[in-house]
Amino acid sequence: MITIEVDPKTAQILQALRERATAQGTTLDALLQSLVQNDGARPLSVPISLAEIDRILDELAAGSENVAPLPSTFSREDIYSDHD
Repeated sequence: MITIEVDPKTAQILQALRERATAQGTTLDALLQSLVQNDGARPLSVPISLAEIDRILDELAAGSENVAPLPSTFSREDIYSDHD
């Protein structure tokens, strides 16, 4: 057995994997081995909190207050001008 230090996001993923292994009636080691053997064919999902969603949206919106509004004459044709 080895001990490693991981960042909080990785620790959250490991906890989710532990819970997944328990729900499947297996060990974390066995679950990880099966994921490696399957080349990660199944996506891993970690529940995300509302606070984390808010933080991500705030990050995306950062600086958008300096973006000029679209002109009132902006149309659908302006968006799709390069399409037939």
